[in-house]
Amino acid sequence: MDKLKKIVGLCLVVIIIASCNTKSKSKLEQPGVVSESMQKENIQFDKAKIFQAALDGNIQVVQDALENGFDPNTVDENTRTALMLAAYNGHTAIVQLLIDREADVNFADEIQRTALMYASSGPFVNTVLALLHAGAKPNLTEKEQNWTAAMMAAAEGQLEVLKTLVAFGADLSLVDVDGESSLDFADSKGYSDVSEYIKNQIGR
Repeated sequence: MDKLKKIVGLCLVVIIIASCNTKSKSKLEQPGVVSESMQKENIQFDKAKIFQAALDGNIQVVQDALENGFDPNTVDENTRTALMLAAYNGHTAIVQLLIDREADVNFADEIQRTALMYASSGPFVNTVLALLHAGAKPNLTEKEQNWTAAMMAAAEGQLEVLKTLVAFGADLSLVDVDGESSLDFADSKGYSDVSEYIKNQIGR
């Protein structure tokens, strides 16, 4: 009988210890429970939706994605970033949001075009300013034609954008693969105001 009591007593001790160990485990250690950080790591972002939102100016979609861990330097199939797409249509608020989340302002796509180049083709002075203030380099060239942001602005008659680029060090004497400068671009398109401005800048 004493032997039986001892065996029962030992069994009870084992059960109590096992129970205590189970209770002491955190929820994260139990199967099927995932921490918030693990959940964020496993989010499958709809990149196409985010890129389209950047292009269309839908800041809420872009902001939600960033808050859930979306990398602002993620690229699409053409190695373009959300920053480039937002810049192309002059969505300054999205551009600034992405800059604040450490988007690389000088990142270049597959043909070496930057967000500044895309922004400079339109009448988007504020977007261009946001990029330049964040460290965008105005004299980078893309690899197909060696075009600069200034050339793109001149070719589209964007005088105010061109003035902004020059204020941040854009070199109007640079030429493309055909030996044409920003002045040639403006002249060929008939943008006389842009031509006059460039001539005054280069002393012609």
